[in-house]
Amino acid sequence: MRLSCCAIAAGAWLLADSAVVRAAESGEAAVELAPLLITSPRSTARWLNTPAAVTVIDAGVAPGEQNLTLDALLARVPGVFSLNRYNLAQGLRPAIRGFGARGNFGVRGIRVLVDGVPLTMPDGQTELDGLDLGLVERMEVLRGPASVLYGNAAGGVLAIETREPPIVPTMQLDLSSAGLGYQRTRGEIGGSASNLSGLLAFNSTVLEGYREHSQAHTNSLTGKLRWYAPTGRLRLNFNAIDNRAEDPGGLTAAEVKRDRRQAAPNNLRFDADEYIRQQRLGLVWDGYAEGADEYQLRSYLGHREFGNQLGFATSGQTTFKRYFSGVGGQYSHHRELIGLPHKITTGFELEAQRDDRRRYDNLLGERGQLRQQQDESALSQGLFIEDQIDLNEQWQATLGLRYDQVRLAVDDFYLVDNRNDSGSRSLEDWNYSAGLSYRITSQQSLYARLASSFETPTINELGNPQGGGFNGALQPAQAFSRELGIKGEWPALRYAVSLYRIELEDELVGFSLPAQPGRNFYRNAGESRRDGLELSLDWQLADHWRWSAAYAFNRYRFETYQTTAGDFSGKRIPGIPQQTLFSELAYEQQGAYVRLGVSAQSRVYVDDANSRPAPGNAVFNVRLGKRYQMNEQSVEPYVGIDNLLGREYFDNLRINDANERYFEPGPGRTFYAGLRVLF
Repeated sequence: MRLSCCAIAAGAWLLADSAVVRAAESGEAAVELAPLLITSPRSTARWLNTPAAVTVIDAGVAPGEQNLTLDALLARVPGVFSLNRYNLAQGLRPAIRGFGARGNFGVRGIRVLVDGVPLTMPDGQTELDGLDLGLVERMEVLRGPASVLYGNAAGGVLAIETREPPIVPTMQLDLSSAGLGYQRTRGEIGGSASNLSGLLAFNSTVLEGYREHSQAHTNSLTGKLRWYAPTGRLRLNFNAIDNRAEDPGGLTAAEVKRDRRQAAPNNLRFDADEYIRQQRLGLVWDGYAEGADEYQLRSYLGHREFGNQLGFATSGQTTFKRYFSGVGGQYSHHRELIGLPHKITTGFELEAQRDDRRRYDNLLGERGQLRQQQDESALSQGLFIEDQIDLNEQWQATLGLRYDQVRLAVDDFYLVDNRNDSGSRSLEDWNYSAGLSYRITSQQSLYARLASSFETPTINELGNPQGGGFNGALQPAQAFSRELGIKGEWPALRYAVSLYRIELEDELVGFSLPAQPGRNFYRNAGESRRDGLELSLDWQLADHWRWSAAYAFNRYRFETYQTTAGDFSGKRIPGIPQQTLFSELAYEQQGAYVRLGVSAQSRVYVDDANSRPAPGNAVFNVRLGKRYQMNEQSVEPYVGIDNLLGREYFDNLRINDANERYFEPGPGRTFYAGLRVLF
């Protein structure tokens, strides 16, 4: 029966979230794992039945985190490898099954959404610098090609859900401090009245950094409004950031041996850094339709100002002003065809961005002569359909098809010697997927999946090594994936095993030029192949004990890849370790918790020739805290130690650096402490 009043509708939307908050604040241990539901396959489905590798991360199972970046949560996902926790000028660089490993900064090859709205730009690039990590409550990681559902740059999907406005008036204050000059101040206020609810959060972080010239200041303001009706829910999200960060750059192996904490000499000399100011607004309507049908309409728009200084003179400073926007929608329809239940989801997406980009000489940190001025634009359009078919009580099939067109253009306004580098490229592709799931028992299922995806170069990656305009030789990458898996779900145990092969053509590979350190250009590898095995386990050992583990074995190689520098056929793809392991044992009782975890990896090659490896490592971390309930208030002091054993490791690797400055050392043992108060 339909909800008949707005107040009841609001309560229904918020019931699950409030139950989680009450359980977390009371400190009661969860002794059962509820059946897991996911939405990253574009419509709500049970995790056990879905013929795809999807991992769900609940931030509630990881209390006491420093929340500097998302890497601590993503470490729990097999097949996900993250670099660059501490250099905020470059940003976290996660990779899913190798997609995203090619860039030296930001997120590439992965589609990122926050509360249903794309954070990924129309050309495929994503920055996580606007995300308030204190608001993150849940993440779904869809591993493997997903272009049928999400279009360009969907080698994997990261769907982030942030905290909904509370039912009762609530205030939070979170203060934390740590080594490396870290200080964070975070405040949040929210509540509801009738069928309206809202939330406002502010976060300010200062980090001096482990290495010389690595100071960062980040500030974010996030607002959320919700309006509930019997026919759906309207969500309005706003986010603004003002960030500035220094870049210490990469070091050679000899420089690391002499002094791990030094900055690259040219990064000091030219005062390498960046600033970002951005405002973003998103609007989503989640609606009911006839019967069990549901639909969603969404839109967003934003403005971003960016500037950086790199460690060289000619064209060493870049600025751009970006305007971006998008609309999209989908409809899920339930009906019976040929005697079988079908759930058919159709949708569309239209996204655009425009950059006013300029490059100047970098005169030891001062702005010099204008060297490039051009307008760059991207227009992305996509249509998709997916059919979920219940063949019988045990078998379920999923079929999908999508068409995408991406137009990239540049208008050159820096006309020297009558040379005009204006131009455009229109790239289009059809992608498909087919999945089959078999319920072995009510607690276990087998699945098989075939899927294709494509990835265009981003506007920045189309930069021409010879000057302005686009690199006309660069082609989009194409991927085809085959996967087999088995899943199990019981009240106290959840596990998953997947085995896959991904074949790629024209994989995008980054490289740099000796005269322009810190700036990447891109080329295509001919053919490459990725074979992998992934295992995950989440086990409630007893009422108060929980064990989580994730392991991945990766065999990623170039099949055919030749450049002027040599023939790299048969070499390992750099930037990804062959093995990764995460394991954590957690204890929680009466609001007190202790978590001991380890993240380990094998060695990683830093160049296409596999001539230089970064050694493997195992980093242990510990978290402790306790929630005290005092009438209507909750107080939670917490402490943490990163790199408990003080091991030497590399926080980031700069792949194919022309000057062999591959390495960014990570810090030793680091302590932090914080206090969270809920009113």
